[in-house]
Amino acid sequence: MGQKKPRMKKKIIIIAVVIILVLLVAIRIGMSAQQAALQQQAEMNRVTYTPVEAQTVEKKSISSTITLSGKIQADKEAPVMVKTPGKVTAIYAKVGDVVKKDQVLLSLDKSDIMASYNQARAGYELAEAAYKTNMDNYQKSVENLERAKQLYEAGAISKLELEQAEMAASENVRQTFESQFAQAKVALDMAQKALDDMDIKSPINGIVTAVDTSEGTFAVNTMPVVKVVDLSQVYVTVNVSENEINNLKAGQEVEVNVPAASMELKGRIDSLSLAANMQGQYTLKVNLDNKDGVLKPGMFANVSLSTATRDNVLTVPTDAVVYHGGRYVVYVAEGSTAVEKVVETGLDNGQETEIISGLQEDEIIIIKGQDFVKDGSEIKVVTLDQTGGGAE
Repeated sequence: MGQKKPRMKKKIIIIAVVIILVLLVAIRIGMSAQQAALQQQAEMNRVTYTPVEAQTVEKKSISSTITLSGKIQADKEAPVMVKTPGKVTAIYAKVGDVVKKDQVLLSLDKSDIMASYNQARAGYELAEAAYKTNMDNYQKSVENLERAKQLYEAGAISKLELEQAEMAASENVRQTFESQFAQAKVALDMAQKALDDMDIKSPINGIVTAVDTSEGTFAVNTMPVVKVVDLSQVYVTVNVSENEINNLKAGQEVEVNVPAASMELKGRIDSLSLAANMQGQYTLKVNLDNKDGVLKPGMFANVSLSTATRDNVLTVPTDAVVYHGGRYVVYVAEGSTAVEKVVETGLDNGQETEIISGLQEDEIIIIKGQDFVKDGSEIKVVTLDQTGGGAE
């Protein structure tokens, strides 16, 4: 009797374990069935449409532009030369100085020129004094002539005496006195100019960009000693191809970007060359206002030129046009369906393309997602004209 109870307990434990295993198997089978059902439901609910972004076709103006690079140059550059060689005695300007026209930039030794000037000055003063004396005497001769005429008529003087009086008061005598004085004046003016030329002046308003001499050196008249540049007006030159030259004209406004100065500004085409250079390109010059002097010669500039313009034409984003099957097409959103339409394109500026035929104004075209659809594809417009919540 005593051994039956342990056997009974062991049997009960085995039965319990079997029951638990059966329950676990049943639960696992149930979960697998549930997962399969959920997966089947998910497959049934899987999205079959392609989400796209769309835009309404409209008319606008479109321009084609090209961007070319060139260097900024000063509109006025003045190399300053000495007129008479001489030793530099003083320099009054340095690189970077803003100078005015006729401002003295440097001086040359004036000792020899000063001696010539003093001599001419003395000669002029003597000639001036002589001229005054001679003109006083000439005036008296004119007055004496009137009296001589009266005396001759009265028979008081001879014909010879009258002729002598006429000679003293003649126009030739006056002209001789004036000529002598004028020659002295010319000599003094020349000496004054030579003296003034020893002070080297700026020929224009501008900025000193180079000083190629120093005090004590001998300046010659074959090399510039100073360079002055007027930066109030600068220009940039670029080269355009023969395909573009006839689309451009003088006075046309252009956009100019100067990276070194962090500037975006507008300029105008000043001139276009009439003949091509050795590389078959044409030179174009663009003037730029630079009153603040920010733009410096040598800076690189990017010039954007409008070479063609179409007004009031249908345009679409260039990316919306797809080359497919040997032709250009766009996809129009008609409800929830993508419809392929063949189009003829015109002007293309890289961002927008002119549509000549194949589309109508106010049609809705796909601008994103067009590479993932075909004619008849099911779509959903999630963004229309850059706003969310497009048509189903």
